[in-house]
Amino acid sequence: MKTSRRLLEVTLAVILAALASSCGGTGSGTSGSTSGTGGGSTVNNVAPLIVDAGPGGIGTVDLAFTTVTVCVPGTTNCQTIDHVQVDTGSEGLRILLSVLTLPLPQQTSGANTAFECTQFADLTFLWGPIATADIQIAGESAQSVPVQIINPATATPAAPADCSSSQTTNQQLTQNSTIFDLGANALLGIGSFRQDCGGACALSVIPATYYACNSTGCGNTTESLTAQVQNPVWMFANDNNGTIVQLPAIPDAGAATATGSLIFGIGTQSNNGLGSAVVLPVDPTFADFTVQFQGTNFTDVNFIDSGSNGYFFLDSATLTNSPFSIPMPDCPSSSGLKGFYCPSPTIPLSASLIGSTANGTPVGAARTINFNVASAQNLLINTNGTAFNDLGGENSGSFDFGLPFFFGRSVYTAIEGQTTPAGTGPYYAF
Repeated sequence: MKTSRRLLEVTLAVILAALASSCGGTGSGTSGSTSGTGGGSTVNNVAPLIVDAGPGGIGTVDLAFTTVTVCVPGTTNCQTIDHVQVDTGSEGLRILLSVLTLPLPQQTSGANTAFECTQFADLTFLWGPIATADIQIAGESAQSVPVQIINPATATPAAPADCSSSQTTNQQLTQNSTIFDLGANALLGIGSFRQDCGGACALSVIPATYYACNSTGCGNTTESLTAQVQNPVWMFANDNNGTIVQLPAIPDAGAATATGSLIFGIGTQSNNGLGSAVVLPVDPTFADFTVQFQGTNFTDVNFIDSGSNGYFFLDSATLTNSPFSIPMPDCPSSSGLKGFYCPSPTIPLSASLIGSTANGTPVGAARTINFNVASAQNLLINTNGTAFNDLGGENSGSFDFGLPFFFGRSVYTAIEGQTTPAGTGPYYAF
């Protein structure tokens, strides 16, 4: 699960292309010239996406990957990393130490080394130092970007106790520290915000987030806005107000793979205009919105997230009982698919998405979304696919529209504080 939510790092997804590019003049680039309509940008703003079984064919499903080049800041010492998961529900580049071959300079917090903890709702976490890198994706680049290096579980310093324990349930968490754990070589968070925590972490200590570490241990600390892990898109020189994820429609039975595009900028070039897409306003603090499902409004932590590999909503007991009365069983424990639904036959559903104001009040017209939930056991065990538009699972009390939502759509994510033709972000549009 990889969807960080602003401030408290609430996450609700299940873990489970290559573009050769140059950084600082090395490598074989494929950037071209595209005529601009919103600021004169002429860079190649399109990176390929692929949904497949992940690095080394490890068996991921419904995860979209791209390729990112990182460089030691200000140098031509660069590394191109493939199978970087694209996550519109979080912010920041996070690279497995086992994958990284560059000596990226580590960031300090006072006289100490800056570390970060990222907790997930599947009872896992990431732990590692903050480093600085130049980043290039397609023809876009950002300099001196704070990123997280994901340490192996055996590295020192070890994660502090409040990082390895859930802040809400006090349950012990498992550390994600390998390619198999992460389902990718790295995680690229291109969500709604500029930083991964924002003003809260700059003004006060937020438990299980930023730390200052030395030879005697680690302590919670504040972290300035500029020192926090950054959404690299807003640091691009051009096309820096948001992203578009485009993936093709696929059959209900799934597809072996799927290819699409990650497009940078909204209304900045001829290839990234809003067109017929309709804006969904979001709460500017958490980038969530209201979901109306069979006459009931759900207003807490609903979001659109390419980093989730299914439609995750409510739970089996809630759906099965009144007032919904929808037969939505969990997958049997023997299947190894805990958290997924296994209805038979496939169940067609619909939900209405309604924009939200800063205080959570619904605003604007409802957008009805039709979707199906099929048996995860049939999809994941009885087929050879890696891309599915009807995979679903539990998310008690709220709705997470994961990668299945993206198939057959162009999904826009506008970044906070960045100007677009449809107004200032954050918002979604599709």
